[in-house]
This record gives sequence, structure tokens and C-alpha cells, in this order.
Amino acid sequence: MVRHVLLRLFALVVCLVGMALPAAAQRDIRQSAIPDFDAVAAANRGVGGFYLAAGLAYGLPSKRAFSLVDGFACPGVGVPYLGPVSLGGASGCSTTANLAGLTGHAMAGWNFGGPNGLVTGLELRGRLGREGGNGRLGGSTLVSIPGLAAYTNTASGAYRGNLDAGLALSGRLGYAFSGIMPFVRAGLGMARLAEQVDFDATGARSCAVGPPVTCTTGGVVAWRQTRWLPSAVLGAGIEVPYGRVFVRLDGEIEAAFSPSSSLMRELAGQLVTVTGTPTGGPSTAGAATLRAENWVVTRRIMLTGGFRF
Repeated sequence: MVRHVLLRLFALVVCLVGMALPAAAQRDIRQSAIPDFDAVAAANRGVGGFYLAAGLAYGLPSKRAFSLVDGFACPGVGVPYLGPVSLGGASGCSTTANLAGLTGHAMAGWNFGGPNGLVTGLELRGRLGREGGNGRLGGSTLVSIPGLAAYTNTASGAYRGNLDAGLALSGRLGYAFSGIMPFVRAGLGMARLAEQVDFDATGARSCAVGPPVTCTTGGVVAWRQTRWLPSAVLGAGIEVPYGRVFVRLDGEIEAAFSPSSSLMRELAGQLVTVTGTPTGGPSTAGAATLRAENWVVTRRIMLTGGFRF
């Protein structure tokens, strides 16, 4: 009796399993036959459409030449009885700052193109960070004037520059093939340049043979300025997509225009000199100007990751 019941149960289980296997196989076939529409759409679209991206960049050292002319401690060759403050045989009133450092950037753009072939686009990039450097000013020189004991003039200071922000709109041109896209880009933007000059010439004096003998003592320059400058951007790189995600490595050159004339106007009259008179009364004289190269050129290596919508 029990044996017959067990045999019937076993037969029922075998029948149920035999009916379930074809249904499961059919479901597997149907699931494998249904395409991933998101993957198909992304593959057909390629690199086209809207995207957002962010990354890091390193600004390679970019030299910025700078000089200070104050009519006193750094007068050039036109002032008698006083040579320029010198350091190591060179003028201590001129220096070079290497602007370099790490920055972060964010991008938003739109590409026009398919999975292969020519791709064009527009891209807006913002940048924050510190691409800065400083250069030393000043030194000492021995002054010898007929009728006076020799004395030493000293002055010290520094120039500091920093490209700490930027914004640029660029056009891109690339060619997509075999899963990669080399590209070039060019655009216009604005770069923020912060500059600082500290110069102490109180250890220098200019003496004229009298009678009476009068000596003028140098003063102090303390100047700060932050400006947004127009800039031009050129770049080239390669982009590798992984579905909607992509990774990009590119290089960039940014040239910001910084006219020296505005620096001269800003600093004029800030260096104060005091002239000793027989009555001991002080008087002020002299003016100071900054002279720097008109262009600030920076080169960057950029690594970026992004997502296409």
C-alpha cells in the first residue's frame, strides 16, 4: 500500500518537472532575446549629446618676468651717484616667478555626432585652484660717491602671482573611431590673476654732494591687485568612452592678456622717500611703477571623467 503511494508521488514529481523545464527554457530564451535598449541607444548615439565632467589639472611652471622701477632704489642708469640695487651681479629690482600648481575643473558640453566619424561640439569649463609662484626682489650694493665715505644700499622684497580661477567657452572638433576619439579645441575666456608686491628700500639712500650734502632714504611698497583678464585657450587630447561614462586626457595652453600700463597706473606714487634738509623737515618725492610681461601663458595637463545623458 505504502509502496504504491510512493510510486504515484514519484511519478507526479517527474511529470511536474518535465512540464516546468520547457517553460523555464522558454523564459531564458525570451530574456536573452530582449535587447538592452539603453545599451543599444548609447551605442547608436556614440559620443553625441549633453555631458557633464570634472577632473584635476596640473599647471606646468610658466615664467612671468617682473621688474620694479621706483626712481630711487631701482632707478636704472639715469640717476647720478646711485646704481641699482644688485644681487649676485644682476639687478635686484627684477625677478621671475614660475606660476605652477594643482587645480580642479568642471565642464558641461554638447557633442554633435554619431558613434563614428566627425564630431563637433561646444564646451563650457570652469577652473579653481592655485597656479602660483613668487620671485625675490632686492639685494645690496656698495655705493661710492666722491667726498663721502662709501656706504652700502640694501633693499628686500618679493613678487607673488597666482592664477586662481578661470572660465572658458570652447569649440571642439574630433573624430570617433574604434572606441576612441582624438580631438582639438579652441576658445575664449577669462582668467583671474592675483598679484602682490612687497618691497622695502628703507635700507637704501641717495646722497648728493652739496654743499650741503643731502641724502634721500627709500621707502616701502605694499601693493595687492586681483583682476579678471581676457584669455585664449587651445587644447588637444583623447577621449575613451565606456557606455555613457568616458575618460579624457588632454593638454591645454591658456594665454591671458595683462597690460603693464594698468600696473604702472595702479602703483604710481606709492613709494615714499624722505629727504633730509638742514632744518630736518621731511619731504616726499618719487614714484614707483611695475613692469611685467603683457601675456601670462600657462600650460596644463588635464585628467577628466564624465557622464553622458
